[in-house]
Amino acid sequence: MTIEAIGSADADRSAASDGLMARLTRRSLVILSIWFVLFAVELIVSINLAGGRLVFTLDDAYIHLAVADQILSGGYGVNPGEFSSPSSSIIWPYLIAATEAVHLGGWGPLLISAAAAAATIVTIMRLLEGCGLFDAAGSWLVGALCVTMIFIISAVALPMTGLEHSLHVWATVTTFAGLAAAAQGRAPSGLQIAALVLLPLIRFEGAARACAARAALVLLRQRRAAALAAALIAAALLAYAARMHALGLPLLPSSVLLKARFVEAAYERTTAFSAVTDNLILSLINPYGQRLLLLGMAVAATACWLRGDRPALIIAGAVLAAVGGHVAFGQYDWFHRYEVYVIALAAVAWLWLVARLRPNLDARVATALNAPLLMLLGFAAWPYVAAALATPLASRNIYQQQYQMGRFAREFYRHPVAVNDLGLVAYRNPNYVLDLWGLGSEPVRKAKLAGHYGPAEMAALAAQHAVDMAMIYDRWFPQGVPASWTKVAVLHTPFVTVAAGDVAFYRTPDADPAEVTRALEAFAPTLPPNVALDILSR
Repeated sequence: MTIEAIGSADADRSAASDGLMARLTRRSLVILSIWFVLFAVELIVSINLAGGRLVFTLDDAYIHLAVADQILSGGYGVNPGEFSSPSSSIIWPYLIAATEAVHLGGWGPLLISAAAAAATIVTIMRLLEGCGLFDAAGSWLVGALCVTMIFIISAVALPMTGLEHSLHVWATVTTFAGLAAAAQGRAPSGLQIAALVLLPLIRFEGAARACAARAALVLLRQRRAAALAAALIAAALLAYAARMHALGLPLLPSSVLLKARFVEAAYERTTAFSAVTDNLILSLINPYGQRLLLLGMAVAATACWLRGDRPALIIAGAVLAAVGGHVAFGQYDWFHRYEVYVIALAAVAWLWLVARLRPNLDARVATALNAPLLMLLGFAAWPYVAAALATPLASRNIYQQQYQMGRFAREFYRHPVAVNDLGLVAYRNPNYVLDLWGLGSEPVRKAKLAGHYGPAEMAALAAQHAVDMAMIYDRWFPQGVPASWTKVAVLHTPFVTVAAGDVAFYRTPDADPAEVTRALEAFAPTLPPNVALDILSR
């Protein structure tokens, strides 16, 4: 089958179908059903291990939920009347605000993420069926590829983080599908343009991917689509910048300013070159970076084989630009989520390129490629299989620690508190929560980045906000805590996705010692199994 024939077949399939169900083949429905069963089992087991409650695998999800509640109240941050920018996404808190408005709570981000995972599977299946990848493949190969792709996009584990990453994967894959359509001489659909526009709004690193995709559209003679996407992205980013400026907040959120190595290097006055070099070395030694590099090399090798296919080379170049950008500037892991979008992109792009290459290969050579194809994709997918297996334990771990800290702050103590892990303590807490790490507190963020943050500043901020207790990881504060604070208890929990197993409880000078002791003694017997509170001072 020639490339032109593949394009014609794809166009015929698209023209012959109107509704979503009409566009779903039997194979797609089977793969969706497999994903649904796996995800449902994951969710049920996770809820069962978390005391019968939906608890995400990372506390970060609840930061977004807290910001969403403040958006509904006319603010932005985690505390009423105090502006901060702890969210790692421009649009995610606003999407969650819509679900918070109808009181869905944690089910809101879960439903959006699960829907995004399902939509990604549909997009991949339509893309691979449309390009003819499955036409000459045996049923065993097709089945293995499809199930592997479920895990390469982390469609089972990623929604349980409650974060924007599943939506980011969908936007990345759907944008690629728009480029594939342009390679066949068709304009990207409205949905594909929307996905391209959403890329930088979902995750800031999506801006680089959006730039590469727009450049590819121009080279593929889809200038109108590229111009429309550029105009919409510019308008959205200008609106966001105007909003942040009006609130007196930086253009980049605290999570980027405090966590990103490249930005951190600028504040530490090291060179940009050294920051990129450090990230390149990390990519070479990191298991996720190694997988990404292997997929990138597979894309490059297949593109070289297709060197006479101009559209394929343009799309491969855009994909390799995204891979190179992540290798140079991106982060990895943090419970298998930072790199999954580009792993998914490289895997889908490679399969699409292989589909374009197969008609030019001898049948025996094409068959011989099946084994290395599956081996590399399986190797890339394995961390996300492990993530799916670990997810129920991670959900229970957040329930054992941050969920219990939130219960203590809201139900037992009911006074302003300070923390270094913000989410569940701040979410739906009517009392002030001081973030000693800096994501939800602009004074802390500015002091940290200026290099003058320590016990004195912690004590001053706690006194300013009438904070009576602090619940922190001691090892996160190498300079120690204020001398006026008294350690009164330690919460001991298992260690899966929490940053540390022990949480130290400190009483500040503003606290009533007797009230603190009563709250701790009432709280201790209510803790779940394998969690203990050692009360040190009464």
